[in-house]
Amino acid sequence: MFCSETSRGAVMLFVVLIYLAVVGTDGKDLQSYLTDTSWEDVIAAGGLHIGHGRIKRFVELNTTQPNIAHQPCFLPNGKRGRCRHVQHCMLQDFKTDFMKYMDYLCVIKRSSLGACCPEDFNAGPEALAGDLPATASRDESQVVTRIVRAENRGCGMSTRAMSRVVGARPGNPRDWPWMASVTPEGFEQYCGGVLITDRHVLTAAHCTRRWKASDLFVRLGEYDLKRTNDSRTYNFRVIDIRQHEGYDMSNYHHDIAILKLHRAAVFNTYVWPICLPPMGLDLVDKIAIVIGWGTKFYGGPHSDVLLEVSVPVWEHSKCQESFTATVFEENMCAGGPEGGKDSCQGDSGGPLMYQMSSGRWAVVGVVSWGVRCGEPNHPGLYTRVDNYLPWIAENVVY
Repeated sequence: MFCSETSRGAVMLFVVLIYLAVVGTDGKDLQSYLTDTSWEDVIAAGGLHIGHGRIKRFVELNTTQPNIAHQPCFLPNGKRGRCRHVQHCMLQDFKTDFMKYMDYLCVIKRSSLGACCPEDFNAGPEALAGDLPATASRDESQVVTRIVRAENRGCGMSTRAMSRVVGARPGNPRDWPWMASVTPEGFEQYCGGVLITDRHVLTAAHCTRRWKASDLFVRLGEYDLKRTNDSRTYNFRVIDIRQHEGYDMSNYHHDIAILKLHRAAVFNTYVWPICLPPMGLDLVDKIAIVIGWGTKFYGGPHSDVLLEVSVPVWEHSKCQESFTATVFEENMCAGGPEGGKDSCQGDSGGPLMYQMSSGRWAVVGVVSWGVRCGEPNHPGLYTRVDNYLPWIAENVVY
């Protein structure tokens, strides 16, 4: 049975009972209470009491409830869904606003709070990555073990262990599950990007300036561009481009952009979001990794497989001295001082990544520009991501 007007009225009565039981007669109105309440409070309490007197009962909400789809229901947009336990259907639409949850509320077996979830919603263990976009913790004292429970995995977790790589080498297909190929129709490879939520890819503004959103496509789970029957890859249309409003194509200032995908990506072994860095992370002389399908040398052929190279991060003043062009405070410089280790053509928009001692990987830079590729004393220039955290938060729009 799908929800009728009668059952919708019963749901509203159910909400009122929650209000009467929990709020009581302290004069606080229902809307105020629900707005102030957080999911953490409800989950911490294990559920809610409803009713009063002899009919008062506790509606359970706990982590042991199975993740299964129960009775059919209708979503606020009129589409069909299935009722799931709330913790298995934390939709972004109501996650931060308790009042919006009222539009999704359903009751499972007369004893548990549920939410009407889209039928294609994937909330399996591998699909959980916490609140996104997520920032890697600055607390380096808590080391995350290499093997983690999937539901606690969070952003930036990979099978890749940190190591110092001499020169470029092929990565492992499962090492970098956040890597995205950003390509206009008709191009085999154009730019890179990195997945920061299930709907958003971070890339460079100069990769988007020539194109409308409808011109661009994103592929996730990619590794070998020559493999056309790869079941790990997922293709997406781009429906929105948020290019930094201060981007200057003459000097690549504010070279950063966000692409919105036409549907949510399903997280799995080959598709996973990377963390954003904490503000003010000091990376001078630290080793970071840049990845991409760019050319193997300046003017050469691009790589069919995803390549990775370890590069040291330069002191900013030293980097400025290496170029006659302006190097802005929003730039980060990385590359082998002796040359030979650098990003190259076609790597634009891809990530410069740093592994926190917690084990999580964060995207600290976006490949922007340079003088040819791998030139001695000329590092690659990257857009420094931590300078744009407020801008990213404002432009990750669902």
